[in-house]
Amino acid sequence: MNDDFEFRVLNPDEVLFVNAGRVLMNNPTFKVGEFLDALAQLVSDREPDWSDEQEDWFRDGLDCEALRFGNQGWQRGRVRIRLEFCPAPPPKLLNEGRRERPMREIYVQPDDRFLDEDDPEDFISDY
Repeated sequence: MNDDFEFRVLNPDEVLFVNAGRVLMNNPTFKVGEFLDALAQLVSDREPDWSDEQEDWFRDGLDCEALRFGNQGWQRGRVRIRLEFCPAPPPKLLNEGRRERPMREIYVQPDDRFLDEDDPEDFISDY
């Protein structure tokens, strides 16, 4: 597992778009809660004696013990299933380090004439 990724738990009302490799969902856009409900339904369909206690895998969690790296022995706690997201780093710009030029400097042609607020001739009208 790569430690460079910083995954965060998604809220059930948040929306995902998964174009390829998706499971359980027909539509590529779905709420996190819909995915977790579909997963819970799939598990419950395969378990002959599905109960409210087993539903806690997806709600409040179940009492358990975990043997984790860096701990000495078993640790009591709770376990539950959640969906997590890790944002991709922003793309690096090709022009990083270059100074930005004003649009006027970029698109001005040598014979272009601009209005000058200090020149009354620029504001003479035919009215």
